[in-house]
Amino acid sequence: MSQTMTAVGVPISLDDKISKNDVQQTVIDIDDTFSAAFDRSVNDLTLEERLDILSGANFTHTNGVPRLGVPSLKVVDTITGVKGSEHFQTPTLCFPSATCMGATWNVELLSQIGTKLALQTKSKSAQVLLGPVLNLHRDPRGGRNFESFSEDPLLAGELAASLVNAIQAGGVPTCPKHFVGNESETKRRFHNVAENLDGRTMREIYLAAWQVLLRKSKPAAIMTAYNKVDGLFCSENTKLVKDLLRGEWAYDGLVMSDWYGTRSGIPAIEAGLDLEMPGPTIHRSSQILEKIKTGELDVSVLNQRAAKVLDLVKQAKESHSESDETSLVDEEANLLARRVATEGIVLLQNRKSVLPLRRGQRLAIIGSQATNPSISGGGSAAAPPQYTQRPLDCIGEMSTSPANIQAANGVKIHSVIPVIPVDQIFARDGSNGINVRYFNNGSDQPVIDEIQPAPATVMFGRLRNELKHENFYYEISTIVIPKTSGLHTIGARTTGTCAVKVNGKEVAQKTMVGIEVEDFLFRPKNLEVLAKVQMTAGVPYFVDLIVQPHKPSFATGEPIIHSAMVCYMEEYSDEEAIAEAVNIAKEAEVTLIFAGRTPEHESEGFDAQDMSLPASQIKMIKAVATASRRSVLILSCGNPIDVQDVVEDVDAVLNAHFLGQEGGSALAQILYGEACPSGKLAVSWPKTLEDSPSYPYYPATENSRGAWEMICGEGLGLGYRHAWTPRSLQWPFGFGLSYTNFEISSLQVQRSNTSGLPEDGEIIIEATVSNTGEVDGWEVVQIYVEDVTCSVSRPHRELKGFTKINVAAGKSERVNITLRDKYAFSFWDESTKMWKSEAGEFKIHVGECIESVVLDQDLFWSGL
Repeated sequence: MSQTMTAVGVPISLDDKISKNDVQQTVIDIDDTFSAAFDRSVNDLTLEERLDILSGANFTHTNGVPRLGVPSLKVVDTITGVKGSEHFQTPTLCFPSATCMGATWNVELLSQIGTKLALQTKSKSAQVLLGPVLNLHRDPRGGRNFESFSEDPLLAGELAASLVNAIQAGGVPTCPKHFVGNESETKRRFHNVAENLDGRTMREIYLAAWQVLLRKSKPAAIMTAYNKVDGLFCSENTKLVKDLLRGEWAYDGLVMSDWYGTRSGIPAIEAGLDLEMPGPTIHRSSQILEKIKTGELDVSVLNQRAAKVLDLVKQAKESHSESDETSLVDEEANLLARRVATEGIVLLQNRKSVLPLRRGQRLAIIGSQATNPSISGGGSAAAPPQYTQRPLDCIGEMSTSPANIQAANGVKIHSVIPVIPVDQIFARDGSNGINVRYFNNGSDQPVIDEIQPAPATVMFGRLRNELKHENFYYEISTIVIPKTSGLHTIGARTTGTCAVKVNGKEVAQKTMVGIEVEDFLFRPKNLEVLAKVQMTAGVPYFVDLIVQPHKPSFATGEPIIHSAMVCYMEEYSDEEAIAEAVNIAKEAEVTLIFAGRTPEHESEGFDAQDMSLPASQIKMIKAVATASRRSVLILSCGNPIDVQDVVEDVDAVLNAHFLGQEGGSALAQILYGEACPSGKLAVSWPKTLEDSPSYPYYPATENSRGAWEMICGEGLGLGYRHAWTPRSLQWPFGFGLSYTNFEISSLQVQRSNTSGLPEDGEIIIEATVSNTGEVDGWEVVQIYVEDVTCSVSRPHRELKGFTKINVAAGKSERVNITLRDKYAFSFWDESTKMWKSEAGEFKIHVGECIESVVLDQDLFWSGL
């Protein structure tokens, strides 16, 4: 068994690669003499080896047992793009975001995605795929909502189960996440979701999605959430993991922590947490063995945890590989990614039938998303695509008169100042790049003096050998040559205290306090040190950064990050950008306005402050729409956006999500009618943030004791379960227009029970779906149940079944959906801590059709 050292990929996007400066991390390298063994039992391992495999070896690998040939496992993110060991090194197939997948409402399509994801995972020589995310859309500010399918637990659970089944059928174990209550990124590592695990809110909403998943699939592993629930961290919450997940639900797979989400040694092991990730371990040291020797921890508990890890190794046998990572190009999968995007795009408004476009129309295309599309939100879900498609190019390719298309970038949409382009920086030797000098305190002679070709330097998890821990500093020097004259923004993003000098004069300084690794990974705005400097085009300016080491406020066990990036943006005028866009729009028959958000706005690690578009975007949209004959607003986002200021100004609105690497083609096909829109919202769109039922309770707040706490004050009224009014709801859950028309008729509801036992009762629902238009299309049949006579308060209607069907123009198709009584009619009874279906009348809603059924007796049940 040999070991090699490799650089850690930095999970951020830069215009150029960051030189990783000897930043190293141990990676398991299985040599030719190693023979993998997948059938070892706990008894084959020493106590030390049993403990060792309960934690990671590094950021992406678990520990193996070299003595016995038990291989390590490589675990990687995620369902929208399978990454390798270095997060942004090996390009990969990038599917649309999970919100787009959710808007397809297509279980079979998700299965096809899963089949391709298994192949992509194997191409990265990985054994476990981390995902899908099963948290729900609770609030339109949720930073990771783009990674989640829906606000509804049934829809989310069904789609997740379909993915899991297909991925695992391909020989790759999955690890759905984050169990449970991680619907907010604000203080996610500390906040407590103050809800009882046996309360209706947790059982009927947040846990219900996991219940559907585990009823329909058997994921090999489950990842716990960072947050607390009912006062205990999920990774050590005995009631959550041991009693509910493993006990009541009889889950027999592995349970792992989120990265650095293990908060204790023995409590987490006893609660049922099998695997601490990543490594090296923080909480599973040799002290655990001492506790076994003293009797404070029973060895059987250690054995149970180790057995789960060995079981996962066995399940991963088919995906075991010693090959290098590759970027698997799969043309069939590319077409599938395009289909997912076309089925997920939601047509929200189409006045005057402005869509579909005619092939030869004169078009104005406005907005930077048309030339630099956001294919994903930010954070661990972001992956390096094999390619990207510019919507501008794809639209032009489908036009019969591409010369009739004009474009303008419109206003800038950055929320942080970007890293400076490499072609504008010069090192002392005249090459493009920066000079970096590292000094130990007390010496004016650098211990390292080098040139980096990118405008950044990063040390993640390990210092350069020549440096003394926390007793060093470094200087970055470069020459910046502006392209225009004006009051430009110059500065840096740094994890340590920093001073910025221009031509020897200090122009900015910031003392960094309380900076966390997550600020570097996900919250770059917290790292900005900026100044406005008057600069002249073509004139060289000498820029120096003096950066102190990162000093964490408290120990978390995470790698220490030392980073500095040169940031720069030349002055520009919103008014001039808008005027250019307006002039182009005046000449067009239809204007396509690209707006919305980027990974800078929606990302892991932080929640948004509001659901509005930036003021400059709103101003641009209104001006361009006013100047246009017809206008189409295309929104890139993972969350609902407040469109009150512009929705009456534009003719059509498309919810385009984050569309992955085939998004340009998908959008062009929808716009020109090559594909008929069939996406349906998987989340309710409130008109304003204040209209959201979660608004008063989100995110977590600090209480008088200094603890961060979040309550789910809206209770069961999440999303469409809330009592919306036309004044508060922009577009409802399940809504989406088409280029054709559908009618649902001839609803029939029958009861069935082959065993005669109350828990086996079923309702069989049949209906006719007719396409009364002139275009073939897909329709989603949604089944809602209303409890008419319930003794407790329940939402007016709840989604209990759905299917998606293709119907040719002028044709009709019959659909058939069977629901189990116990799942369709039950609520969680807090007094008995069981599910209860009460005798009485229930209404079945399918489209505008309604039928009633009656249960003759109460039914109590538990488990999945």
